[in-house]
Amino acid sequence: MLRHLVGTLLFGFLLVSLASGQATPGLPQGGNKAKSAQANNKQENLHLTRVQTVTVPSVLISTFVPPFRCDSDGNIYLQNDRLSPAIQKFNSKGEAGALFQPAPNTDKKLDYGGNCAIGPGEDLYELVYPHEMYQYVFAYKSDGTFKSAIKLNLGFRWSAHSLAVFPSGQLLISGFEYDKDPAAATWPFTGIFAADGSLLKEIKLEDDDTLRDMAASGDSRASSPTVPNVNRAVSFSQIGVAADGNAYLMRWTNPAIIYAISPGGEVVRRLKVDPGDASYGPGTMQIFQNRIAVLFIERNTYNKIMKVVDLEDHEIATYDELKASGKVTGGMLTGAFTCYTENPTRFVFLGADDAQKLQFVTTEPR
Repeated sequence: MLRHLVGTLLFGFLLVSLASGQATPGLPQGGNKAKSAQANNKQENLHLTRVQTVTVPSVLISTFVPPFRCDSDGNIYLQNDRLSPAIQKFNSKGEAGALFQPAPNTDKKLDYGGNCAIGPGEDLYELVYPHEMYQYVFAYKSDGTFKSAIKLNLGFRWSAHSLAVFPSGQLLISGFEYDKDPAAATWPFTGIFAADGSLLKEIKLEDDDTLRDMAASGDSRASSPTVPNVNRAVSFSQIGVAADGNAYLMRWTNPAIIYAISPGGEVVRRLKVDPGDASYGPGTMQIFQNRIAVLFIERNTYNKIMKVVDLEDHEIATYDELKASGKVTGGMLTGAFTCYTENPTRFVFLGADDAQKLQFVTTEPR
């Protein structure tokens, strides 16, 4: 159930309908306007415009659910809901490549697959949830060949939701620990794991207590009426590794809070990406080398803006959709932001044609 809740939230526009329209309490407000005024002046009136649409005629858009990942060559990785929990690789032309399948490589009954990450050598790592207490990370070579099943044994009941892989092979995993009271709000958990799945260090993040208190009080920005003990601000977190070798973990808050975490588990810095409007909620984060792009979606109109910052929390640019007379033109971009590259600056989204066939929509700021 949780897997499909996440899929609905991130892929459809339900993500923004869940946004509260208020900034997260306890988190410093305001954006980086003083630091980024010059950048904004240089890049004002730039919009994301479609420059290429690739249709995959044999594949329905409904076949796939999040996560959406992209590697350094622009290949996109989509979880195939009909081959649960397999992940299909596509190149920039829409051609299917390697298929990463846990089911043929384990005798365990699998409930579902979760987030994935691209590791050293373009190997793929996937969170896998067997029908048991323990969770695993399955590792594959870049051609889809199965490498290993990494058991994550913490000795207490918890749920892993997002991960990243450092160049060393160590894992950063974010999720939550269940309270002793099954009905109580969960506790944020972040840890550095060795390549064999053993916990090396638990990391306490600055906003953990605030986010837990929000969920415990039933605040809609963190707690869902249908799953009240699950903290959405934590479970919808996303992580990516940047060119400096640190992992960047984004919480589902407004402003979006991003922690830079070293392979040793040190919190190097805390970034804040502010959409400038409390009615926008964070969607997807993608990292390219030393830049971070975060897509924000407005909860009522579904308008979208893309914020780009560097690793030192300096705002590089803000882009929106091309509009005429206040209305989006050229087809509305979806919330499924899948890839970000530079030289030139490009953002790729998932889309669909009238027959609901999968499309890769490439946009540029113009």
